[in-house]
Amino acid sequence: MSQINLLLIRHGEASESWGDHPDPDLSKNGEAQANSLIFKNELESLEDFQFISSPKSRAKLTAQPLVDKFQKHLNINSIYSEIPSGDINKSDKKNWLRDIMQLDMDYLPEEVLKWKNNLVDDCLNLSRDTIIFTHFMVINALVSSILKHSKIMYFYPDYVSITKITLTNNEIKNIVLGDEKKTIINL
Repeated sequence: MSQINLLLIRHGEASESWGDHPDPDLSKNGEAQANSLIFKNELESLEDFQFISSPKSRAKLTAQPLVDKFQKHLNINSIYSEIPSGDINKSDKKNWLRDIMQLDMDYLPEEVLKWKNNLVDDCLNLSRDTIIFTHFMVINALVSSILKHSKIMYFYPDYVSITKITLTNNEIKNIVLGDEKKTIINL
């Protein structure tokens, strides 16, 4: 029987919102949040984990303190990038995302549905313990799919929250949601 531990870390606070900048860095607060990860008890033993990140700057910067601590190579995987918004105008992104968050899975745009399915497939096929530095909607897409929720939006993961998924023989056996955001989400 093979058991895989998957840790999903939401990036730290960005310097600009998703709707305003295509790839912002971390804010000063986000940098402090990323640095706080090296002190979290649940992240003490990552020697045997592979490290994966979204290609977005804020995810990679969030990973860096743990990459340095454990002297790991950070694998960049675009599957764990943000929800694809296609040709949506910058000024329409916030409203588009709010609408997507409320849609039943059956009504998601084809591009979003394909993205979600690729995320789930990739996670179910991981062959070793893995930590992934990623985004709000990636975590939601995975959790909502795993729990067979009717919508892509399941909860509000806080910055640098840790969502834990345990796979046994490529099947989900356990999920522990990360801390929820206690303030308004900055879309």
